[in-house]
Amino acid sequence: MKQESWKELIRNVVTGLPRSFSLADVLQHKQELQTLYPDNRFVEAKIRQTLQVLRDQGLIEFRGAGRYRRLDAPPTFSALLPDEAYPAYHSASQIAKMAIETWAELNLYCVNCSCDSLTKLPENTPVADFLCPSCAGQFQLKGKNGRFGSRVTGAAYKPVITAIKNQSLPHYILVEYDKFRGSVVFVNTVRGDQITEQRVQARNPLRESAKRAGWIGCTIDISGLASVALVEPQPVHRTNARKLWRQAAGWRK
Repeated sequence: MKQESWKELIRNVVTGLPRSFSLADVLQHKQELQTLYPDNRFVEAKIRQTLQVLRDQGLIEFRGAGRYRRLDAPPTFSALLPDEAYPAYHSASQIAKMAIETWAELNLYCVNCSCDSLTKLPENTPVADFLCPSCAGQFQLKGKNGRFGSRVTGAAYKPVITAIKNQSLPHYILVEYDKFRGSVVFVNTVRGDQITEQRVQARNPLRESAKRAGWIGCTIDISGLASVALVEPQPVHRTNARKLWRQAAGWRK
């Protein structure tokens, strides 16, 4: 059964409200949304973030003092990162990670099929962050303030190697953003089935003083691999991106 994304859920709520509505009107659906996403402890924050993205995409207009107006216009791409607070996180890296994940959940789509949304997987899911609710394709999201080099940081070393052996390694979505401006600049995708064991290198175990002492991560060499741009910095038309993605399926180096 397909689970609707937050963007779809909040759009459905907003569509059912009068054209001019308030944040309080949307929050009346909080319990209903909590039932659909029982593991999310910050549903109200998610509602606010999603309304912000719908505003940035031109679907609604913010009129001040918690009031909104539905514009009934086709959605447009938003490069702006959500700036809502993340009460469960304190470090800058954790907050940046959550902002990127929220942006991706509300703006990105599946390149494997025609599905126009991705669903966030539960925290601590091995090797993957997002799932296509239509074709079940999995994706690992990586964000960087600036440009990526020839290597990206992967998940835990052993699960990544196991996934490669099982031919189940997720595809990678690389989001390059500008922290100062709070916006996404470039987004590229790399097929997981292009990544071999030889491209994965184990990192040193975390120190005993670390929260996850002994945990072994990895780095992945992506040099020479075909990548497909989704944002460069204007969004690539989805039809073109999907065509290039299919072509990349038969490309090896």
